[in-house]
Amino acid sequence: MNSTTDRQAAAAIPGSQAGGWRAVAPLAVILAYLAATAYVAQSDLGLQNLVLVAAVFGILAISLDLVAGMLGLYSLGQGGFFGIGAYATTILANDYGWNVYGLLVLVLVAAGLVGVAVGAMSLRVSGLYFAITTFIFTLVLTVLATDMVNVTGGLQGLLGPAFPDFPSGLRWLGSPLVWCTMAGLLLCLVLVWNIRHSPFYPILLSIRDAEPFAEAAGARTAAIKVGVFGVSAAMAGGAGWLFSFLGVVSPSQFDWSVSLNVLVMVLIGGINTTIGPVIGAMFVSMFPNVVNINPWLQEIVYGALSILAITLLPDGVVGVVKRLLAPLIGGAAPVTGIVTIEEPSATAIVPAPAIPSTGSEIVVECRGIEFGYGLGPKVLRNVDLAVQRGHIHGLIGPNGSGKSTLANVISGRLTPHAGQVLVKGTRVDGMPASSRSKLGLRRTFQAAQLVKELTPTQNVMVGLFDRVPRIVGRAAFWPMLASGRRDMAAMHRRSAETLALVGAGEWTSRQVGDVPHGIEQLTQLASVCVAGPDVIVLDEPATGLSAKEVRHLATILANLKSQGVTMIIIEHQTRFLFPLCDRVTVLNAGEVILTGSADEVRADPVVRQVYLGE
Repeated sequence: MNSTTDRQAAAAIPGSQAGGWRAVAPLAVILAYLAATAYVAQSDLGLQNLVLVAAVFGILAISLDLVAGMLGLYSLGQGGFFGIGAYATTILANDYGWNVYGLLVLVLVAAGLVGVAVGAMSLRVSGLYFAITTFIFTLVLTVLATDMVNVTGGLQGLLGPAFPDFPSGLRWLGSPLVWCTMAGLLLCLVLVWNIRHSPFYPILLSIRDAEPFAEAAGARTAAIKVGVFGVSAAMAGGAGWLFSFLGVVSPSQFDWSVSLNVLVMVLIGGINTTIGPVIGAMFVSMFPNVVNINPWLQEIVYGALSILAITLLPDGVVGVVKRLLAPLIGGAAPVTGIVTIEEPSATAIVPAPAIPSTGSEIVVECRGIEFGYGLGPKVLRNVDLAVQRGHIHGLIGPNGSGKSTLANVISGRLTPHAGQVLVKGTRVDGMPASSRSKLGLRRTFQAAQLVKELTPTQNVMVGLFDRVPRIVGRAAFWPMLASGRRDMAAMHRRSAETLALVGAGEWTSRQVGDVPHGIEQLTQLASVCVAGPDVIVLDEPATGLSAKEVRHLATILANLKSQGVTMIIIEHQTRFLFPLCDRVTVLNAGEVILTGSADEVRADPVVRQVYLGE
């Protein structure tokens, strides 16, 4: 890789050693944090209480942002998990004498398991329905806490347990509860920061914004959603554990309004940012104490400020600060009307070596595929398809003929009602899309499925999800692990190289939302090529491209074929497709009407009538 690409890759790597200050800055921040904690721990009770409440709600806001910001799941159940942690700690410590530190472990596990159960049920729906489902969860817990007077104390609540003191030799440190709470907040911030600086972060955002893209790369999206929601619930439960030591635990402190307030905290501070939720929590929790006016007027002022902050500052406080600092730290130059596309390499498009073609092996086969949407007519009827290894197999037909549906059946987005799909001899029609990637099957989409706020390099990294071990398991510690830093650098380097090989090397550091359509299509293709696939399904890859970009794409696909990569291409532009294809299958009204060479298809009178309009 040339020096320019090296610099681009280094600049794109979060936490890379691009400057000595990047190694010193985290240490300086931690030392300042510890100094501030020491000051609060030895201050008066009024200041301590103000900071402790803000810190606890900061943890709660971080827990919500973990799912809302990274996965787009706006949970109104955080108050319920918060209550589970507080009540479990209070009841078991006061009534049964349990050790409070042992209870922390119990609370984290219990809240996490409840979160997994609630997530597994709630995540069957999305958007508003998910929010309503989690809202009902919080509502039910609030009603139970109110009615179970003998256990929870009802509306009057329970007095929380006392937090253990420091040993006599450490009492000079001040309040142990302050140190414990601030340590908890710091751990949550470090956890989120580590995830954001790991290759798991682009995967999470792709699940949020382009779930089919993540699935095609091998991510088990449903399991990841449930797992992250469980971690978020455990974090909220831990916040409840801390809150129980601050005074009285009552149902009003965990009802649905608390969940809404936590959402407001996240939005005010800046959703999907590391520090934003904490800033929002400080504002919301401290406002009643700082603005000490008539309670009724106070609510009006607080509500008005919250509405103004959310509507006028959609990116939150952190977003505003980033925009103000952007001119000082430098930013990407604006996109001009001239788009530069480099010539693709004629020797290596796919970094991993492909299996050479035997000329006869069937690598993808469909047998008697039938599929329909709902109660309507069948979209696919008894479709047979056989694709030889190393061939480019075209799939054409008029709009509505079932081409994209067949591509979705082959790639795993849809399950056929009848028939079989085999990839390299393995039956896959019962497998999810994420499992088919392990067989070397990848795909692109007609409308590019990418994360707009990430760079092309980061989007291409998503394609390496099942090629790098333990991305999910190491995410919480990734920047701290030598193996993690090595893998991250290698993934960035390989992604940047692949972008350069498809001719988009000059666009590696821009956000995808700021690049032209042609570069989006090349980024999508690079995200497939980076994994070294055996089979690629391309759904109308030339859509929206200029004549020059179409010729560029043809060169890339020809290079892929020369390496033995098998391709199934859905395309309307026959002038682009036919010269590339070894075989072409024509669909009409969900049925195969012909499979043959490009010349045979072009000369067939039925095809000319139903598709070519002659």
